[in-house]
Amino acid sequence: MKTMRLLTLFLIGVINVNANTVPVFLLDYESVLPHVVVEPNPFNKVDTSSFFDIIHEAIRNSKVVIMFVEEKFSTEDISIKDEFGTPFPYLKQGLGDKKVMYFPKVIEPYKLLKQVFQHQKNSVYYVSSTSNKIQIRNGRQKHFYIYFKDSVNDTRANTLRRHDMVMQEIYFVIRRIASGPVVGFYTGKMNPVVIRKINFLPPRVAVRKQVPGVTVTSTGALFRLFGVYSTVGTRRSTFSQSPLVTEERWARRQLNIRMAYTDFELEFTFSSKPEGWIAENVALLEWGEEVGHTKLGVTVPWEHSYICGEPLTIVNTRDGSAVIISQYQLQSFHSDVYLRNSSGGNNTHCFGPAIHCGPYFNSRILSGLMITFLFLGILTYGVIILYNCNSNDRYDDAQGKPLVIASDMH
Repeated sequence: MKTMRLLTLFLIGVINVNANTVPVFLLDYESVLPHVVVEPNPFNKVDTSSFFDIIHEAIRNSKVVIMFVEEKFSTEDISIKDEFGTPFPYLKQGLGDKKVMYFPKVIEPYKLLKQVFQHQKNSVYYVSSTSNKIQIRNGRQKHFYIYFKDSVNDTRANTLRRHDMVMQEIYFVIRRIASGPVVGFYTGKMNPVVIRKINFLPPRVAVRKQVPGVTVTSTGALFRLFGVYSTVGTRRSTFSQSPLVTEERWARRQLNIRMAYTDFELEFTFSSKPEGWIAENVALLEWGEEVGHTKLGVTVPWEHSYICGEPLTIVNTRDGSAVIISQYQLQSFHSDVYLRNSSGGNNTHCFGPAIHCGPYFNSRILSGLMITFLFLGILTYGVIILYNCNSNDRYDDAQGKPLVIASDMH
């Protein structure tokens, strides 16, 4: 959770940095800025001091500086395309001729330009989609601001294409009336990336409560039952109390243990063999009468227990209800007759090593094996086909007689 929080703070910091950066095009059609170098790495950011040096270089080597300013400008605008291609054909040509320089990320360039070049009378002009023609006749101004004001009805690509054409015209108009070289900056007031503070609260992880189990001890067996409940339709009743062993019957090689709950009884049947004990079945009884049973048929070695995490369901054939044991562990012990004839004894206080009911092949393993055999069959079929291909040996011998096709000429 701490790692996720640090990652979120890092991403917010990266977005904040990118939100303060705006791309800048430097128009130098007269090549008066030979000392300005563009870093080849597009991920490098131009800080305020470096951009101020570029502005100072432009002021020193030119007579007029033009600022073309968009309301919002980002690197996504540079890479946008439509059916006519890039929206900046003139800037693209200038980049190819090395007359235009491109800085992908400059930290707050408009703010610094406005501090260096103050707004003056007859130096600020606005160009819109309805009136994109302006008249600039004063060649004494040292700088000009050209702001683009467009409606939202047009597409972004068409708007930027129109701005590219207007910048080309205005630049060369000012160049004709200026007394020296002209340098232009094309940028935006802000990056359109919107920063929103999100109050991130980590989700609370619900504590999974372990269903308590009950241990039932008798002379011949040991039980541990987890999550015993009964279902009737959509209703469910949970039994968390420990059942009472009401009857324990020994036969020659069979043991029946009956335990009583408040509404029903369960009777477990075990049988024994020399190599181990067998959990035969479990029966559901009501008022001493069997109303349902489930066969187990599990063989377990002596001094070992049997544990299963899969629910054991006993269906009541009388009313359709069911008693379900979510998880259980069983262990049967030797009979008293066997103990009298041997020197050993039963340890009925704790379970022996557990044998799980999990199968050797589950659905995932079987699915994987089926897919594997399917592809092996396809591979085998392909190899057999390749081995049965006959080679074309007609032209293998260069010294052999060539194939001649004779035809009658009439």
